[in-house]
Amino acid sequence: MIPKLDDLETWIRDCVAHLRDIHGYDVTRAHENEFYLLFGVIVRTMRYADAFLDLMESRKEPEAVPLARAALEHAITLQWVFVSDGGINRFSREVAHDRISHYTNLATWLGNTELAGVVAQLDAPPEGKRLAPFGNLLADLDQEKFLATSYHILSQQVHVTHAGVAAALVQGPEELHITYEQTYPYRTEATYAVAAACMLARWVLAKLTNDEVLLERLDKVSDELHLPMTLVESLPKKKRRRGLS
Repeated sequence: MIPKLDDLETWIRDCVAHLRDIHGYDVTRAHENEFYLLFGVIVRTMRYADAFLDLMESRKEPEAVPLARAALEHAITLQWVFVSDGGINRFSREVAHDRISHYTNLATWLGNTELAGVVAQLDAPPEGKRLAPFGNLLADLDQEKFLATSYHILSQQVHVTHAGVAAALVQGPEELHITYEQTYPYRTEATYAVAAACMLARWVLAKLTNDEVLLERLDKVSDELHLPMTLVESLPKKKRRRGLS
C-alpha cells in the first residue's frame, strides 16, 4: 500500500530540511572516517530529492523522474556500503580509483598537460576489492525485487526507450497527434521511491551520529508510511557488518 502523495512529499521536505539546516553533528572517533566518506553521498541523495520536488511542482514531471532514479541509486549504494562486511573499505578504494580516473579524463578533455602531470604524481590507489557494479549491490539488498522493479521503471525516463517515443504521440479519435507537453502517470509511485531513498539515507546518518532520538522517529515514520528504514535484513548474516542486527 502506497501512502498519500502529500504525506510522502511532506516526509521528503522534512528530510531535506533536516540535512540542510543543521549546523553540525556529534560524531564519535569510531565513525569519524566513515562519516567523512559517506556524508557526501547522503547529501547528494537529499539534494536529488529536493530537486525532484522542485521539478514536480514546476510541472516538469517526466524530467523529475531521472532524479528519483538517481536518489534511489545513491541510497541503495549507501546502504550496501554501510551494512555490508567490508563495504566501507571497498567504497574507499572505489573512491580513490575513481578520483584518479576522473582527473585523468579531465586532463585529456581539457588538453591540460599540467593537470595530467599532477595526476601522474598521485599515489597509486590501495589494492583490494572495490565495489561491484550497481546491479550486484541491488541484487544483494533486494530479495523481493521491489527495488529492482522500481529502478527499472524509473530508468525508462533516463535511457532511450519506447517511453520516449510513446510520450510524444497522442492517439486521437481518427488520427495520431504529436505533442511537446508531457505528464507522468506514476507520480505517487516515483515520489514513494524518493521518500524511501530519503529514509534509507537518513538511517545511515542516524547510525553514523549515534542519534537514538532520530532512530526512534525513523522507526515511527517507517511504520506510518510503509518505508524501509534499512536493507540490512536482506543480506545473509555472514555478509553483514558486525554489530548490525
